[in-house]
Amino acid sequence: MKRLFILSTLVIAACTPTYQTMSRADAVAACQAQADEAAQVVSGNASAGVNSLTGPSFGLGLSINLTPKPRAQTFDACMNELAANGQIVEGM
Repeated sequence: MKRLFILSTLVIAACTPTYQTMSRADAVAACQAQADEAAQVVSGNASAGVNSLTGPSFGLGLSINLTPKPRAQTFDACMNELAANGQIVEGM
C-alpha cells in the first residue's frame, strides 16, 4: 500500500507542469513585448548570409496580422496568466 502511494505521488509530480519564475519587472517586460507583437498589423524581417558551399543567400519575410488585439487586453491577459501560474516572484 505504501509503495502504491509513493508511486502514484511520483507519477502525479512527474506530470505536473513546471513554469519559469520571474520578477515582476521581467514579467511586465515580457508581457509588454507580447502585447506589442499582438497589436502589430504588419511586420517583416530580412536576412542575408554567405555559405562557402552554396554562396550568398538572401531572404525576406512579411507577416500581416488580420486580427490585431488591443495592447492593454493582451498585456492584462498575459499578467493574469503569469500570476495564476505562480510565475511572478516578488523580491527576485
